[in-house]
Amino acid sequence: MSSIKILENQKYTTMEKDSLFYMANLYPEIGRMFSYFDSGKNEACANAQKRALGIVDQILSFKDVKPAGREEWNVIKNFILGYDKLDLYERRILEKYAEPFSYKFMKQYVG
Repeated sequence: MSSIKILENQKYTTMEKDSLFYMANLYPEIGRMFSYFDSGKNEACANAQKRALGIVDQILSFKDVKPAGREEWNVIKNFILGYDKLDLYERRILEKYAEPFSYKFMKQYVG
């Protein structure tokens, strides 16, 4: 049974990182950014913001993202850039935006 897990784990680590991979990874990064922000950990928050912006740039580099999707991702990028100026409603939008991608990724690649 453990050999099956090793094979599954090898498959996971050698898979191609597509746009869905990055979309799914944005969700926890945004969570970390706001967690650090709320805790007053400014340097850690800035680092999380930088990583989140890098993830969005990576997403925008994929050709499978359609023009309407690109517009949405640019809005999300602007939200991340100004995360500290968002009202509660805008913050909630940003916090939840990438959540469905995370679930889809987990279902597709892990489950």
